[in-house]
Amino acid sequence: MLVIFDCDGVLVDSEPLAAAVFSAELARLGLSMSGDACYREFHGHSLAYCFDWIERKFDRRLPDAFAAQLSVATDSTFSQQLQAVPGVKAVVEELERRHISYCVASNGGHKKIANSLATTGLARYFSRDKGNCFSVDDVATGKPAPDLFLYAAESMGVPPAFTTVVEDSAAGVRAATSAGMHLFVYDPMENFAAQPDLRKFARMQDLLALLLPRGC
Repeated sequence: MLVIFDCDGVLVDSEPLAAAVFSAELARLGLSMSGDACYREFHGHSLAYCFDWIERKFDRRLPDAFAAQLSVATDSTFSQQLQAVPGVKAVVEELERRHISYCVASNGGHKKIANSLATTGLARYFSRDKGNCFSVDDVATGKPAPDLFLYAAESMGVPPAFTTVVEDSAAGVRAATSAGMHLFVYDPMENFAAQPDLRKFARMQDLLALLLPRGC
């Protein structure tokens, strides 16, 4: 059995912070897009997708330096405010206790993932050195394509049918479904209320009961 965690929104409570920073950096370019709108449109997607969406929406090419500026601003905010999702450390520690394989697979770049994990104290569980940290940098196409999840499972030596993904974004849900993997959706804000067919949970501490039914 393998459990694949998304990073942003599942391991670290980063999405609202990242959306607010994105909005502020766009405003510096004279592009008006609220933090809520950034969250709604970009949640779970790669930066390449976000930048392409912005350029099509505003019919304007982003400056070459924008990616670096956004990275610096995001890192600064995360270093001061980013926290782990409540309860996720206990989940990972229980998986370790039961010798269940786990990893992270994110549409973020390796540098961003590493910074987020280090800031929140999760780097002791997930890292490239441990061989259980996978990024959009590792594949040709990120989520919603299944490539990243399939690559992570193959690297961890576990077939898709024995893999469970923990996601919080529509892109991640599509990727896990396309990969033929089991899926649990972390949905504390009820963003997936209109999809009753999904197996959802609102508190991270409830995940263990889903992953490890009584008697396991």
